[in-house]
Formats: sequence, structure tokens, C-alpha cells
Amino acid sequence: MKVYNIEEQVNKIKKLSTYNVADITDIDELSAKAVILEHKKTKARIFALLTDDNNKVFTIGFRTPSKDSTGVAHILEHSVLCGSKKFPAKDPFVELVKGSLNTFLNAITYPDKTVYPIASCNDKDFDNLMEVYLDAVFYPNVYNEPKIFMQEGWHYELVDDKGSPDKNGEVILNGVVYNEMKGAFSSADSVLERSITKTLFEGHSYGEESGGDPDIIPTLTYENFLDMHSKYYHPSNSYIYLYGDMDMANKLDRIDREYLSKFEYKFVDSKIEEVKPLEKMKERNFEYPITESQNEENATYLSWNTLVGGELDPTVYMGFQILEYVLIDAPGAPLMQALIDAGIGEDVYGGYANGISVPYFGVTAKNSNLDRKSEFLAVIDGTLRKLADEGLDKEAIKAAINVFEFRAREADYGSYPKGLMYGLSSFDSWLYDADPTMHLRFENIFKTLRDEVEKGYFEDLIEKYLLDNKNTAIVTMTPKKGLTTKKDNELKEKLADFRARLSKEELRKIYDDTVALKKYQSEPSSEEALLKIPLLSRDDISTEVKMPKFEEDSVKVCKKNIKVVHSKVFTAGINYMKFIFNIDFANEEEIKYLALLKEILGYIDTKKETYASLATNVNLNSGGVSYSLEAYATNANPIDFTFGFCVNSKILYGKEPWLYSIVAEVLTTSKLEDKKRIKDIIAEVLAGKDRLVSSGHMTALTRAGSYISKELLFNDLTKGIEYLKFLESIDLEKDFDKLYEKLSELSKKTFNINNLLIHTICDDKGYKHTFDGIEDFANSLEKSDVPDKKSSLTTEIKNEGFETSSMVNYVARFGNFVNHGFKYTGVLRVFKVLLSYDYLWNNIRVKGGAYGCSAVFSRSGNAGFVSFRDPNVANTNKIYEGIVDYAKNFTAGDREMTKSVIGAISEMDIPLTPAREGMKGLSAYYSKVRHEDMQKEREEVLNTSEADIRSLAPLLEAVLSDKLICAVGNEDLIEKDKKLFKEVKHLFKD
Repeated sequence: MKVYNIEEQVNKIKKLSTYNVADITDIDELSAKAVILEHKKTKARIFALLTDDNNKVFTIGFRTPSKDSTGVAHILEHSVLCGSKKFPAKDPFVELVKGSLNTFLNAITYPDKTVYPIASCNDKDFDNLMEVYLDAVFYPNVYNEPKIFMQEGWHYELVDDKGSPDKNGEVILNGVVYNEMKGAFSSADSVLERSITKTLFEGHSYGEESGGDPDIIPTLTYENFLDMHSKYYHPSNSYIYLYGDMDMANKLDRIDREYLSKFEYKFVDSKIEEVKPLEKMKERNFEYPITESQNEENATYLSWNTLVGGELDPTVYMGFQILEYVLIDAPGAPLMQALIDAGIGEDVYGGYANGISVPYFGVTAKNSNLDRKSEFLAVIDGTLRKLADEGLDKEAIKAAINVFEFRAREADYGSYPKGLMYGLSSFDSWLYDADPTMHLRFENIFKTLRDEVEKGYFEDLIEKYLLDNKNTAIVTMTPKKGLTTKKDNELKEKLADFRARLSKEELRKIYDDTVALKKYQSEPSSEEALLKIPLLSRDDISTEVKMPKFEEDSVKVCKKNIKVVHSKVFTAGINYMKFIFNIDFANEEEIKYLALLKEILGYIDTKKETYASLATNVNLNSGGVSYSLEAYATNANPIDFTFGFCVNSKILYGKEPWLYSIVAEVLTTSKLEDKKRIKDIIAEVLAGKDRLVSSGHMTALTRAGSYISKELLFNDLTKGIEYLKFLESIDLEKDFDKLYEKLSELSKKTFNINNLLIHTICDDKGYKHTFDGIEDFANSLEKSDVPDKKSSLTTEIKNEGFETSSMVNYVARFGNFVNHGFKYTGVLRVFKVLLSYDYLWNNIRVKGGAYGCSAVFSRSGNAGFVSFRDPNVANTNKIYEGIVDYAKNFTAGDREMTKSVIGAISEMDIPLTPAREGMKGLSAYYSKVRHEDMQKEREEVLNTSEADIRSLAPLLEAVLSDKLICAVGNEDLIEKDKKLFKEVKHLFKD
């Protein structure tokens, strides 16, 4: 295996004549060499991180301060990926998603920058992605095709009630970003965030909405849109980041030769203007929408926010993140607890808002009342003064530092490549003309903070930045019934009035533009244009499946054999231990109580510790201990599942005895009789119920699936709509004795040694210590026999429409093909790519204006289709009904099929962190899916033909014949299409 020679790469970079090397340094924490360069001709800024990581990353970013709230930067971010000089196809981005081995592919708009990141483990693929992105940002087709702006930004349409062009129809507004931001502005938490920045940064670009305010987006002209690109999208205003084990000199030479050298230096005035201090504290009130059925009492947001800075001081920057955890986020955090104890709000959140040139620190109490504002401010001020004077809990600070250092060293960002996250972090200083490595060198930062704990450093942060700071905004946000309906009606009236004032010629133009846009959206890119997009071949893909590795074992304790699954993975000294207690005995009611128990454990006192000291203990000794309810497919049976109550932990080798002790304490001695604490926990969970709308696509898909799938019914019972309704139904004053009895009974039934399986992810060195200290833990568990019983979940077809104050919708269809006698095939993976990025994409997103859409197919036979931030309901359902014909009449050449096969393999071969690789081993253990099953699936994917796609038509017809539908969204739009549902109801309780 060839080792990446970093020094050799550095020497090659030094020889490049078109760049100046500004600095070369080691970043020991990342095992990387940082090279900072400047392109001689254009002064483009380059930051290269050379390291032995084959998940390579490229990002090009531009400083793009917002002058208004038209969302021009956001619309441009979408639009430049809709065709370019070298790659004139209408949607190269989608073509790349369908046909590359990317591990990340996206674009992101921030308040002061726009970035275009890609990642891939395949060098040829990486080059292809990089070239398409560079061409997109520097030579986009937006100058030649105004319809791109109309489609991605906004436009008028003259249509009938089914969305078809109609000369006599009504005028409506549509556009992908327009609808995306209507969805964003439907979340009360998002509206509050925008209200805070609008108040704190009034008159500054940070006070504008870079994503676009739906009320203001339609004022953006095509000319101003183009001006934004011509001004800011120039190499002289660019920031180019490269990471990984690539031939860095070769990549830099290519970037210069193909792109940067074609430009002359240009002065771009993009500097982020200085944030002016506020002369005095500012107070403003805003409104947010709720439905007519929701209660306005106890629904006000109270928010205190103050400018603190620290972006270019890495110690302050990290110090404030730690202070946020200590003051607000940790269980029992003093500022959060003081507000909760005072009865001011049911949830308290906030903290350090960074990623801009002047970060701010805020505290928000949710579900409060306006008349509590003075008390809210007094509690914050009094608590902070007391903490500054008397001192913070030093052990709590050390624990918080440990949490952040553990995260930094683990570098586990889930599905996001760590190289990508390092790059995004570098922008937090680089964009403001400072060292891009500043926040990546965490070793000395954590050492300094640890050394300063006893010297009052964190108390000084409170004293210096949070107390008596005039740069403060007090923002309150009060609920307004029917505000969404009112705004919708006002918009309809405005558009009707606009239509009435149009001349025949102007109406004709809107109609002609509508027809022309629909035609443009319906016509595929030419074969010639598609052929210009670089594509790997099937030969570039490994034919061998990579199976997750695990070993079955057992450990004998208390005369009982506990099953053990060991995922043998190198984890750099971290043991990921998971205790899985089987809960197949539970009925639907018990599952909901177990879901509540999961919320309670770790956040309530035990016999030995308060929940605050418990959290400190956990954070001082581990990377975290958490609780979850999970479903696992079992025994190679696609519709058979086992359910588990899981304790999840991350510890360093040697900490196993501590872990067994703390888990035993939490599981067996938590004070479930603490009525007040449980009431606070339930209120806090309910206060976060807006996530069901902000993630409405998952809410709708899970609910639709729950009508027929026991797996998804379990998910709905534990974190979906059914769980919400369960929590809303609890009356602690009347029912606490029953609740306590249920939780106690279920704790004994669940935390039984006969229910237990232990999963560990570590290497052989770590495995030697895995069972150190297990005896006391095992002794603490119940020992009684467990009945051999499978969960008796009963599904029911409901087909519901859930009305909310959202301005957009999330529409899901669901079915199961195994129930109709069909079997899972790898061909479905390829079809998912085609469906998500061809049929659904073109009809729901491109033509329909929704922000997103997707499809899912699983081995269990579950199949679903869902839209995201969608202006339609019935029209989207009609598109779902057309899926069968799409498959039945599918035709494609070899290139299109190859592209979709590569896209499917890309999803299968995503690089995994050690923890995720280990979890795949656990899933393989439960499912009993064999190597030959996985190899067969991979071969089915690799050999998929257009005939195979057509052969899916009967399977898809069976899925849609189940006629399962659920929608979450705008109450007027769902009401309008209520004939689709058996029942229409409000999502949230009155």
C-alpha cells in the first residue's frame, strides 16, 4: 500500500511558477501539512491541507455580503449549477449526483459567503467534479438563459387550478428558492433567528436575509441578479480549499491553467463592513403564525442577545462555545435552570452564534408570555452576575472542555467528510483576512482553557462580554392566529389586483413566459450537451462488495451468558459500547412510555447524584452516554424486526469500569418519582415539536409508513406524530401515579440481564478491556425470566392530512411490495437514483417549484415518495401516480444507465467513520444478511439495464395500489385538497 508522501508534494508545490507560497506549517492535530498560497495573476486565495485521507475535498467560495433581502446570493448559488460554458446541459449538478462517486456534493449560502464543496475518494471522479464546479461558478449559463433565474428564483405564472398554463387563469408566484424560503419562514425558530439578526445588525448586511425573504424575493430583477455574479464571482474574490491525499501540485496547476489564468486581477469590494456598536439596548417585537386551533397563551418567545465577537481569537471563540454548554446546554446548566425554575418558558436554548465576523451570544425562553419579559431579563442578569462574582462550577467547565476536545479528536461528523468540515471551519477566520488554520489547531486552545479554568477565565468572559453590554437586542415574538392564511389572502389579493391592472399585452407576455418556461423545463438537455459532462465507466467501480466485519461472542456473568457482538475496527483508542435491551414484549402503549423513559434517563437525579452532577461526571469521563429506541431487521426476514432500548457510549480504553458503574446507576436508581423534573422534561420535549414541521418530509413519510409497516409504526410511536400526541395527552396532575407506576414497571421489565446484548466497536487491544467491571453492572439488573414474546403492533390505514401554519407542504406516498409477493432487488437502487433525480426532480422540483423530493426502497419492501417545501398537494400526488408509467415506458442509452448505476454505487460506498462502520456490523448481525446476498445486490446494481427498470412497473403499481398518503403543511392548501385524505386534522393540539 503506497504511503502519501507529503514532503514530496510540498516540494512540487514550491516549484509552481503561478503561485506564491505564503506559509507552510504542520497541523499535528490533523496529521496534516497546511500550505497557504496566493495565485500570482488574480490574487485568488488558496488553502491546501495535505494529509493521508483518500476522501478528497475541494471547495471554492466567494465573499458575498447581502445588500438586501432579495436572496440574490442564494438564487445565484442555485442558478450557477444549471449549466455553464463547457457543460451546457440544463442541470449538470443533477447529472453529477446521478453519475458520480461523490461523497459530498452541494452548495451553501451563508450571511457573508457562498461556498461550493465537493468530495470524492476516486481521483478521476474528483477531477471531474472539480472541473464542473469551477466552470459553473466562472462561466454560468445565467447570462444566456433568463429562464434559469425564473426557475430557481421566482417568476409569475398564469395558470389554472391544476397548475397548467391558462390565458384566463390566475397569476401566481413560483420558484424553487421562493418556495424553499417560504418553508424556512414557516418555522417559528427560524423566524426568531432572522428577527434577532435583523435587530442586532440593522443597517448592516448581516441584518438582511441572505437566503431571501419570500415577501422581498419577487422584487429581485434579472439585471441585479446578473450584477451580483459579475461583481463577486471572480477569482480575485475567491477562496479555494483543497484537502486530502491528492497530487496537490497537479490540481493547483490544473486550476490555474484551465481557469484562473484566463482572468486578470480585479479589485472586488466585498470586504465585510464593520459592525457598528449599538448606542443603547434595542427592543423589538415580531409576530409568528399559528393555526386557529392553537392557543396563544404561553406561546411567546423571549430572547436576549448581545454582540461578543471572538471570531479571530481562537481561545475566546472556543471559550464561548464551551460557555454556551456550561450555561445553557448541559443538563442542569445554571442559566437554563434558573429560567426554568422561575417558570419563564418551557424550553431554554441559545448560545454562541458564530460563523460571521462579529458573533453574538443569546438566550431564548420558548413558550412564555410577554408580561414575563422584565422577569426574564432580571433572571438572566442576576444569574450571570452571581456566576461572575461567586464562580462557575469548575468541574462542570472541565467536563465541557472534555466534551469539545473529545469531539475534535474523534472528528466524527457523520455523513459529512471531516475534510469538508475542516474547510468550512477555516472560513470562520480566512474570510476575514486571518489565518485559515486558526481554529484547526485545537491542542493549545484546549490546553490554555484548561490552565485558565482555576484562574477565572470563564467568569471573565461573562464579566467582560455579557454583563452591561450595550450591544444588546431584546427580541420578543408573539403568536398570531391565522397569520399564514392572512398573508396568503393578502398575496392573492395583491396578485389579483396586479392581474387586473395588466394590459392584454402584459397578460399575454406572462402567459407566453409561462408556456415557454414549462416547455424549457420539459425539454431534456441535448445529447451533445450531456456528453460533455465527464463520466466514469462501470470499469472504474469495484465489483466486490465490502462486508461489515463482526464477531459473535458472549460473556458469562451472574451465571448468565450475555450475548456480545464485536465490530473489529480501528478506533484510535475509543471504545464505542452499546447496551441493547430487547423490548419485543412491549405493546404500543408501553413503547410510548419507553420513549418517554428514554427522554428522562440522564436528565433526572439518581440516588447518588443530581442530574447536573451526573452530566458533569459523564462528560469528564467519556465522549457521552445517550439513550435511544431502535428497530433492527432480523433473521433475513424483510418484514421481521426486533426493537431495542439502547444505551450508547463513547469511552477511551480503560474507562469500562466507570461506564458499567454509571450506566447501572442511571438505569436502576433514577428517581422516577420526581414529578416536577418529569414535568419539565415533557414540557421541554413538547416545546421542540416544531421539528415535526421543519422536518415535515420525514414526519409525513414516517406517518404514511406507519399505516402498514411495523418498523415505521415503531418510529412514529417513539419520535413521530403519535409520540407527540401521547405527550400532549399526559396530565401529570391527574395521572402522575399511573405514569410513575408505568415507568417503574417498564424499567424492571426492560433492564433485565436476560434482555441484554452488548455491542462494542474497537480493535483487539480495546476488546481486552471491554468486560472490566461488568460484574457490578450485571448484578444491578433484573434476573427474572423474560417471556418469549414478539411485539404486537397493529397497523391501521388512516391517510391523514395534518394542517399547520406552514406556508408549504410535505407530501408522502407509501406502500410495500413484499406484501404483494415481490422481492427486493438491487435494481431498485438504480431506479431510486433515476426517480429522485429525473422523474420526481423534473416534475416536483423543476416544474412544480418544490425545494426537494426523494424516493426510498428497502429490503423490507417498504417504498415511499416524498416532497419537501412543496407549494402543491394534489398535483404532487398526481405526479406520484405517474411513476408506474415512467417505469413502464422507460428508455435510456448506455451512458444514462451507466450514470445511474454509478450514482447508486456512490450511495452504497460512502466512506464510513469507525463508529458507522461498526454499526453496519451490528445491522448485519441482526439481519443475517450474508455476503452472497450483498454481492448479489451489488451485481444487480452493476448490471442494471433499461429493461430491468421497465420490469419494475408491476412492483411499483403494487406499491401505489396500497394508496397510502400523508401530508403535513399549509392548512388552506390541505383543506383545498382534502378529498385525498380520510381525515384532515390539525397537527398540534389546541
